[in-house]
Amino acid sequence: MKFHKKLLFLMLCAVVCTGCSQADTQSSAELPDLDSMIQQENPAPSDAEIQPETSAEPVNIFYLTSHGTEDSSHLTKFRAQLETDGYLWNECEISEIPADADILIYNTPAEDLTSEEFQLLREYMNQGGDLLLLLPASESETRYKFLNNFTEEFCFRIDYDRVTIPEQNSELTLLQIIAMPDRMEYYDDSMQTTPVYMQNMRSFHMLGDYATDEMFVDVMLQTTAQAVGEPFGGTEDDPLTYENEKLNIMVYSRDALRNNASVVACGASDFLLDENFDSDMSKGAQKWVYSSLGWFVNYSAY
Repeated sequence: MKFHKKLLFLMLCAVVCTGCSQADTQSSAELPDLDSMIQQENPAPSDAEIQPETSAEPVNIFYLTSHGTEDSSHLTKFRAQLETDGYLWNECEISEIPADADILIYNTPAEDLTSEEFQLLREYMNQGGDLLLLLPASESETRYKFLNNFTEEFCFRIDYDRVTIPEQNSELTLLQIIAMPDRMEYYDDSMQTTPVYMQNMRSFHMLGDYATDEMFVDVMLQTTAQAVGEPFGGTEDDPLTYENEKLNIMVYSRDALRNNASVVACGASDFLLDENFDSDMSKGAQKWVYSSLGWFVNYSAY
């Protein structure tokens, strides 16, 4: 998949160069009849020689089922949309991630990784893996020790909070678009004007001191400055309240030293559930997820 376009380009160049060299050796007085030349150079293929055009390699998405993630039976519309877009949907445990897994989706785990799973996930990423992490706010006292260690390697960490804007009467929060990473494309033209709403949100903090020239990290979606991040879940002894800050709800990170291993983390996921999927208020957030998956594919193609 990575070299398909280059190979096609080289083949076309070879054909063009060959044709030019043959034409240069002909004198104007010796040019054969055009029809006969076409028949000699391009004889009609037999049925056995006609081959169907080959399509691009399919992209294998593996939905991780470890640690009580959201049951995929609640995500049938999301799955159907991905399959319409040409992805192949698979499911597996973290301990069983196959070599042909192009993208992993880890959606709302109720428990932390084990130390062994942490190492397995690191090994997958070291080979240029891609991960979409969906981690909404949760009142559970679960502490994501190993999962946080993993995200810190990509220069951001998980907050144990629930983000709201008290001035708004709705649970849905309108988010601001901050940045799109290099090679990410809009899912469709309407994405530029479709507002992005989310609910039941968790925030992430960027670790700027960890970043290097090879680590590309930024915020994709953020709240306005009126947001409040109240302590919610986890078991921290002295949880912080973030008030009147712009809180990071969707972030990305790409590590060039790990074969462009990439992570997109989103602090909400309700917009993907079947019960909310068809709502107009879910469309904007969904398109940011689709564009993130496309970003993974675009970087894997180089």
